[in-house]
Amino acid sequence: MSDAAIEHADLSFAAHAFNDDVQVPPGMYILLSTGKGSPRWTRTKEGALVYYAYMNRETAVWERVAGPLHILNTQHTFAERATPLMIG
Repeated sequence: MSDAAIEHADLSFAAHAFNDDVQVPPGMYILLSTGKGSPRWTRTKEGALVYYAYMNRETAVWERVAGPLHILNTQHTFAERATPLMIG
């Protein structure tokens, strides 16, 4: 999401929520395109995994937005362990 989306509380334009049920492991990449397409995994010519995601919009999103973009991760809840960790 962009700073403008946060400041104006308008997530309809310069923000995107990933709703795909895909786990992106640490160190992998996501390429988000404004246009239309089907989400998929592919590899770069160097062999790195990239997940392609699409916003399915007709007009460009990010070119009219000034300022930084924020990438937010899902939040996890804290849960107590059933058994203590063994340290030794």
